[in-house]
Amino acid sequence: MNTVSIVKYYLNLILAYSTYYVQYAIGMFADYPIEIKVAATVSVLCIILIIIMSVSLLYLSHQKSKKRKLQSGIEEKYGKGMDYMFTSEVQKQMSRQEIADVFGINWNDLGKAILKNKREKEAFVDIFYLRFITERSDFANRENITSVLYLFGIPEFLEKEISMRSMRKKVRYMSMIRTFKLPISPWVINKLLSSKFLRVQRLAMYSNIMLSSDSDLDYFETDFFDKHCCIKDEIELAYSLQRRRKAGRKLPNLARWANLQKNERSQCMFVRLMRRFEELEYCDQLTELYKTQLRKKKLIEEISRTWGYLHYTEGENLLIDALLTQPDDTKVAIMHALTRFATGKGIDALLEGYTNTTNPHVRFEALRCMYNYGDAGKALFYELEKTASDDDRRFFDFFNNPITLEKIRLDKEQAYHPSVETIYNG
Repeated sequence: MNTVSIVKYYLNLILAYSTYYVQYAIGMFADYPIEIKVAATVSVLCIILIIIMSVSLLYLSHQKSKKRKLQSGIEEKYGKGMDYMFTSEVQKQMSRQEIADVFGINWNDLGKAILKNKREKEAFVDIFYLRFITERSDFANRENITSVLYLFGIPEFLEKEISMRSMRKKVRYMSMIRTFKLPISPWVINKLLSSKFLRVQRLAMYSNIMLSSDSDLDYFETDFFDKHCCIKDEIELAYSLQRRRKAGRKLPNLARWANLQKNERSQCMFVRLMRRFEELEYCDQLTELYKTQLRKKKLIEEISRTWGYLHYTEGENLLIDALLTQPDDTKVAIMHALTRFATGKGIDALLEGYTNTTNPHVRFEALRCMYNYGDAGKALFYELEKTASDDDRRFFDFFNNPITLEKIRLDKEQAYHPSVETIYNG
């Protein structure tokens, strides 16, 4: 109570002095023209603003100095241990005591809060995250990294921060959680999904992919995602689905999401991801989309490619029927799909693709498909070569040149197989 009384006394004193000098200034300029009053008022406000800005800058400088000093202390105390955990020497999984020994932590301190306050944890995780996202993390044992984070109480700290702090910190710490591949409470996720900031909602939904069932991922069914999805969403979703698959969880039905979208861009994205993650069992759900959206050139191309790569032969008749009515680029995608089926039913369609167009690109691709269509296709190819006119002979020259012939073969798959294990998809 004594402290409150003192604070109250000084506040009243400051208020009294301020009131007195304001009234004094008003009285001093009472008889002056309005122009001088305005000039004096602006000058006083500028002086006050300069004082406020100077105090703010001094405060920020002081805070940054404290943060640098704290980070320097954390670096000095735990930096060597962090560097060791990211070396190629640490391949086997270490016990908690072994990790504690690396960081110079006594056995009696285990189970206690080694980092005493929020500032120390913030400094530690910033330094550790910076090391983690560099190339050095490729050598690290993932289980050991997770054990280090739990030893220093980082998961609990990050979850609390994204639950209570500003939007900027929510985004920053959610990115850390996803990069470290730490679990996050469904209660926190549900809270973030109702955030007024769309970026927070989006990050929360990607985090939710690792936690939830197919039916809980309703963010991808919203009008907002349909209208605003972009290549970044496709990359993020591919990484998240790869993590989910590697963790042994069932992938969501991407064909269902493709059918729910109205935007051609978002529809194409989900159809592409279907073949990347080999969802052959859902290909039949694209049939109605194919029949009703024939005017969407890009979508028809993506469905044709997906059916071809996944060898969904039940859609072959639809592809054959649509071939001659589609634009040239779409014809090429359909012919490639028929070639990957190689059931024998599509050979006549490839011949029509060659004879019923004047586009040289389509004609060449039709010949390329015939050449890759097994014995029957090659027989038809050589028959056409014998009867080809001088003008058409240029198409066949590619197949008689050993250098260009190496590029004639069609690739067999487009499945998502990361060439390198990274912090994002490992």
